[in-house]
Amino acid sequence: MLNFNEILSYFPRRIANEINKKIQEKNTDELNLLEEIRIRVSKPIILKYTNVEKVIDTLQVTPEEILEILQHICNNSIYSYQAQICNGYITLKGGHRVGITGNVVMNDNKISNITYISSLNFRIAKQIIGASNRILKYVLNIEENTIYNTLIISPPGVRKNNYA
Repeated sequence: MLNFNEILSYFPRRIANEINKKIQEKNTDELNLLEEIRIRVSKPIILKYTNVEKVIDTLQVTPEEILEILQHICNNSIYSYQAQICNGYITLKGGHRVGITGNVVMNDNKISNITYISSLNFRIAKQIIGASNRILKYVLNIEENTIYNTLIISPPGVRKNNYA
């Protein structure tokens, strides 16, 4: 089950209050459909649900707030998260991921840093019970009691369980 307060704890109070207010305006089942929270500098916040996006246009995020959120995500030690930042995302407790965009610094054809971070995209992890039922026969080798090497892919924005 999604611990939404845990996710809200990464945001400055003013942003967390607005997101919480927008969520509370609806019923709590809506929270279970929340997939992403998009935070962009000088833009409204977007809440992406399974089939719809809702815009919180009552506030716009400042560069300082983006940095504050990143500090919270990194437990006030951005340097120690540098490798994850260079991969373009940070994994949070519970399997949630925060995608990071900004200016990329390259050294020897590798990303060495991301500066001037302009947006953070919180991707909410969810357990979907039974999502793998239809493909288990292709993944499990019952005769040898092993698992076949398997990679499940789909286009961006398409949930993997749509194919299961």
